[in-house]
Amino acid sequence: MFVWTNDELNEKQTSVIRNEANILLVACPGSGKTRTLTYKIAYELSMLNDTRKYVIAITYTNVAAEEIKERVELLGVDTSQLWIGTIHAFCNEWILKPYFSLLEDLRFGFRILSAHESEELLTTFCEPYKKQGITSWDCEHYTAIDGIQTKIKGGNKKVHIDNILISYFDYLREDHAINYEQILSYSYELLSRHPIISETLSNIFTHILVDEYQDTKDIQYHIIGKIYKAGKGKTIGFIVGDPNQCIYSNLGGYPISIENLSNISGLKFELHHLENNYRSSRDIVGYFDVFKTYANTIIPSSTDVDYDSVITHDETTNVADLVIEIVRLLKYNIEERNIHPNEICIVAPQWVHLAPITRSLIIAMPDFSFNGPGMAPFSRDLDNFWYKLSRIVLTEPSPDMFVRRLRWAKEVMDDLESSGANISGFNSKRILKTCNSIQLNDTDGLTYLEQFFNEFLKAVGIELDLYQTLKSSFDSFFESSKKRIDRIKSEGNDSIENIESFKKVFKQREGVTISSIHGVKGAEYDTVIAFGILHGYVPHWFDDGGSTSAKRLLYVLSSRARKNLHIISERGRMTRGGNEYNTTQALIESHFKYTKIW
Repeated sequence: MFVWTNDELNEKQTSVIRNEANILLVACPGSGKTRTLTYKIAYELSMLNDTRKYVIAITYTNVAAEEIKERVELLGVDTSQLWIGTIHAFCNEWILKPYFSLLEDLRFGFRILSAHESEELLTTFCEPYKKQGITSWDCEHYTAIDGIQTKIKGGNKKVHIDNILISYFDYLREDHAINYEQILSYSYELLSRHPIISETLSNIFTHILVDEYQDTKDIQYHIIGKIYKAGKGKTIGFIVGDPNQCIYSNLGGYPISIENLSNISGLKFELHHLENNYRSSRDIVGYFDVFKTYANTIIPSSTDVDYDSVITHDETTNVADLVIEIVRLLKYNIEERNIHPNEICIVAPQWVHLAPITRSLIIAMPDFSFNGPGMAPFSRDLDNFWYKLSRIVLTEPSPDMFVRRLRWAKEVMDDLESSGANISGFNSKRILKTCNSIQLNDTDGLTYLEQFFNEFLKAVGIELDLYQTLKSSFDSFFESSKKRIDRIKSEGNDSIENIESFKKVFKQREGVTISSIHGVKGAEYDTVIAFGILHGYVPHWFDDGGSTSAKRLLYVLSSRARKNLHIISERGRMTRGGNEYNTTQALIESHFKYTKIW
């Protein structure tokens, strides 16, 4: 049985891990949620006594899944009976792949569109509506039990978007393709029409653990709930998250109540809380506590609990001087507050504002490193086979990386087998050895990868054109990368296409981090500098959550900070109608007494 010392977990964390009941765990920021979830997974894996059983862990992102699995492995626990990944990956692996032929729409097979392919298709279908100002971004949608929902809820724009999506889904049906949201809708349909599937899965899964439940959609709750209910107590639930950090409500995410969870699952859940914040100073905790929308207790318990935090709010800086002000704040924190650059994060509400800030800061502070968007030559698409292979290609063999690269090789091998390729005689170590043996000298990143991939295919005896899934993901990888590189080059970064820029994607990140509020969720830094905290951005115009959404975004943003927090509501940003954006109302209503540093 997996055991740990008293120094590793507190009494409450230990209690919920050893508890055999179904648990809904509300965990405040910095309370060791991920550690608790990791130890729970390790504990339940160690208790398995049947090689046919699995522990299932569902995370919000692929990155989180990879991090948690690595943590479990580092605890020395066998992970061969652990399946961990996103709800989309779970549905594809355990529901669609085995049972797709039971559905009329999918009985001749299907392929899953990459994010790039989906965006390109939607862009094409939006073309006739250009004069109405409709883009593929407006057509963002999610799956609900009663059909597809769009983030734009009404008006003439909604009518056009509905027409676009009808054409889009008709095209997918004819092409035997599905997008990520259809993975959920078809999985739910399968479980609804064929209850035996849920019964079968409940006999395999001893536990289904769900991370970040507050951002889970209704259809996802119902998919998992059907498996819980079919098991009648054989599959234990462990649901973790923080209702105050629900920031995907415009995409259908919400923190389910324990009563509704019990109704959907047919199980009795116990409500538990992790209340100790081990991250932030008392001042920082007191600040983000103001923005709570769910009444839970947060106890400052950090080793820096008495740190004299600086918390500022700037409403006077003009957008034209924003970079100058951020540089001033960076130097203040580094030189006067002794904060290491690696422990500083610059945050904005939207990704669109981050790339230009990153480039401007690189020019303004050439002696510092910045880790921001627009700096990577290809997107982090963990579902694309060639992205998975590129992780091995662009990292150097070393003892520290061996376990991770071996796991990546196993994923590569699994994907090749799933595509129908015959790779008999290969295992993870041989895949890795094959990759390590390929030596190339080309300095152009895309050329290097294309040559490497071709050499790899020769080595494993695969002709790419014979495998549609591999071929379409190959084309998508290079098309999206080429567009990304062209855009970054047009913005002044000519070195982006060099192979060294490609290798940086998987190196340990150095320097000041630059991210969106959504992107920084789950991370923590000594100092957080946020800009664009304006009504219309926080919350966004399309977000009908109003003050509640704004408070949740501010809660997530400010709870990332350990020691210092700087918020900028810059002047001079104008709407399309010519009006100036104003400070987010929730900030004004907080009536907080901010620090003056100049």
